[in-house]
Amino acid sequence: MYMNTCQKYIAELLDEYGPLLQRQLRLMANAKFEVAEPNINTYIGQLCRFGDFERESIPGDTLILPKGVPPDFDMIRSFEVLTSFVPNVISHNKVKGHISIRFFVNANEHNKEICVIPVKQGNERMVSAFAGDKFGNNKCEVVIFLLDSKAQMKLIKSDCNFKFAMIEKQGTVFFKK
Repeated sequence: MYMNTCQKYIAELLDEYGPLLQRQLRLMANAKFEVAEPNINTYIGQLCRFGDFERESIPGDTLILPKGVPPDFDMIRSFEVLTSFVPNVISHNKVKGHISIRFFVNANEHNKEICVIPVKQGNERMVSAFAGDKFGNNKCEVVIFLLDSKAQMKLIKSDCNFKFAMIEKQGTVFFKK
């Protein structure tokens, strides 16, 4: 199948990160190509019809999935944090282990590295220890702990530079430590 550059970019995002929301894909494509394409339904439709992708309706949005790949909602939520920094995102990549996404944003003095760590209920102590070992002594400029509930904030203690984030209906909400 012939794909235009926007479709190739969408396919690359889905191949790297797995299932994502159509809204997230539109935002990233618009930022990458510096356009304000209000709708990418046609592009997605062609990818689903002729490529190895499928759509799944969820409340309030559409999930775009590579065929046979189940949704990883921690990755989808982490990607939502990433999209909060668009258009300042310079580069991004998926990471294995506790960190889901690492990305760089254009800051005033220099590019800033940000790592997103989803925190499941009950794993706060383990994630705190991991972040302290991995990111202590300024090995990363900002760590964002992606929480399920505000109650988790008081359970996370780390020596690294960190913030908290939660995904709510109105979007991503950030909290300082």
